[in-house]
Amino acid sequence: MIMETVDAAMIERTNASQKPPVIFIHGLWSKPSSWDRWAEMFEAAGYAPLAPGWPAELGGAAAPETIGEVAAHFARIAGALDRRPALIGHSFGGLIAQTLAGRGLSAATVAIEPAPFRGVLELPVWTEAPVDAEAAGRGPLLTISGERDHTPPSVTRAAYERQKRNKHPVTEFVQLPRRDRSLPINSGWREVAQTALTFVRRFLCLL
Repeated sequence: MIMETVDAAMIERTNASQKPPVIFIHGLWSKPSSWDRWAEMFEAAGYAPLAPGWPAELGGAAAPETIGEVAAHFARIAGALDRRPALIGHSFGGLIAQTLAGRGLSAATVAIEPAPFRGVLELPVWTEAPVDAEAAGRGPLLTISGERDHTPPSVTRAAYERQKRNKHPVTEFVQLPRRDRSLPINSGWREVAQTALTFVRRFLCLL
């Protein structure tokens, strides 16, 4: 598959900056622009933020791809960078981020209210993205959830417990009180973003 021109330009700009890259992955029914304030914060902290769209998103139509195909799209972007990026994803974006981390494509991963993967809940076939929770090269992982998330906290916790089986010593979980499903965009987004930034800083050092 030929990479979208906008993605190629984004990758070229990121590599030219020589700054540590951070890829933001939005969930279903959201847009790359949902990460704009996060991108500004991470850029001010010295990172090179990228918020690519899902495949076919530029046309404005609902993308018919499976989650596995969407994960492959982001894997191509991560693989084209000169430095291994940090990955930050929300909802299904969090699922995709974990999928790529299991393939060794992430220097550090933050999964915010991630959609559950198989083995945690029974999901429709089209949503299946193989998450190798025990992959040796997964790297450090932080899972963030909101206390008032409409996904039962036990589900997010179960996904975290599966990831904790990984041999990597850093697998962390943070539950933010009085927060709902829209952590990256609601009024408390800055606290969530700062939590993610603090985690990324531990593993993706500035030059």
